Amino acid sequence: MSHLINSQLICSDYQKEYPLVEYGKGVYLYDKEGKEYIDTSGCTAAVTHIGHGVEEISQVLFDQSKKLAVYPTHVFYNEELESYLKNICDFAPDSFNHAWTICGGTEAVENAIKLAYQYQKTKGLNRKKVLARWGSYHGNSLTVLDVGGLKARRGYYTDLMVGHEHVSCCFEYRKEEGLSNLEYENLLISEFEKMIDSNQEIFCFIAEPFVGAALGAVGPTENYFKRISEICKSHDILLISDEVMTGFGRTGSNFGMDHFGNYADILCCAKGISSGYFPLGAVIANDHVYHTLKSSGKPFYSGQTYSCIPLAAAVGNATLNYIKDHNLVKNTKNVGSYLKGKLESLKDIPCVGDVRGEGLFLGIEFVKNQETKEPIDPSKFFSKLVEAHSFKHGLVTYGCRGTVDYSIGDHMLLAPPLILTVNEADKIYEGLKKAITESYKEIS
Repeated sequence: MSHLINSQLICSDYQKEYPLVEYGKGVYLYDKEGKEYIDTSGCTAAVTHIGHGVEEISQVLFDQSKKLAVYPTHVFYNEELESYLKNICDFAPDSFNHAWTICGGTEAVENAIKLAYQYQKTKGLNRKKVLARWGSYHGNSLTVLDVGGLKARRGYYTDLMVGHEHVSCCFEYRKEEGLSNLEYENLLISEFEKMIDSNQEIFCFIAEPFVGAALGAVGPTENYFKRISEICKSHDILLISDEVMTGFGRTGSNFGMDHFGNYADILCCAKGISSGYFPLGAVIANDHVYHTLKSSGKPFYSGQTYSCIPLAAAVGNATLNYIKDHNLVKNTKNVGSYLKGKLESLKDIPCVGDVRGEGLFLGIEFVKNQETKEPIDPSKFFSKLVEAHSFKHGLVTYGCRGTVDYSIGDHMLLAPPLILTVNEADKIYEGLKKAITESYKEIS
């Protein structure tokens, strides 16, 4: 690693010798020594939907690169791109019939915000603020870090931010003691309404249907998004669903928001959209957003070198067809339900406080005390300890922090490939049981 700029997520420890990964096949990764690991995190975070080493995707990448990788988009259109855009729009909820591709999740979120901004400008409004939630992560550009509410990622750069708005995240496990789910939901909706009423600058609200790495697959209360959507519509504020992790079957539905209703105006997609075989992200717009822009006669004011290129479209098409042809959304729902049921028994270990999520997008929260939900001493770095023990047992996992006050508290995000079998789910459960037990004994 003598030439690497070490970063938060890429070999961050200057002193550590990282093992060299050699190749992957299915749900497994293999290092240079030949040791086998289950990719339980999905390539750090929910990327490898169809698994590693799928040769038909590699062939599509090879064939399209020989035919046409990029083209002059200012004078031509392309059939491969049109085929792909139709494919993802057909996969999306009703009335989402227009899309645009870029290179990844951060760009997808930023372009969704730009699209929402142009929408409201087209309608004669002049608002300048995005509303998001604390405890969410939406990407890594300066603008999107500002929008996001993951303090561990945004903290270093706050001096460079303009200051977008935030409200509390919907986090049932951490609600105030004694509140019913409805009472808790009412408090959040009241906070949201007050924010909207007191700030006329807000033009869009962005949220993850299930919060990913920041909180570990936290979902909302029953009618949270329905009520949020009603408020947004009454103020002509667009609701952006960040489906970067939860889209394309990850939660056992086509998109994460499908669990709660078709309330979004714009969907942001990446990660599993190409399963990591090529950098790809997409913005999918509801018809009313697209037609508002079209009525102005002005194009979307955005564009990057690798927007809407046929090479990415070909890989995206092949990946989505693989997901559909192999019934991976259904498999995710079934195997995910089985794995979650197994993980529930981990609560027999005193440090496991909560198991949550849907499909193969699951989270485990660790606590010092199951009754009080007190977090484990941050100096223990408990989630990373579990991650290290899991690695010894042949699991690549993703230990995270920030479940309490968005700064401390340990949790783990699990997002294995959607091709996971029941037998492989059993292996994940057994490995995690050993790793968590060993880690708990180490700090007790």
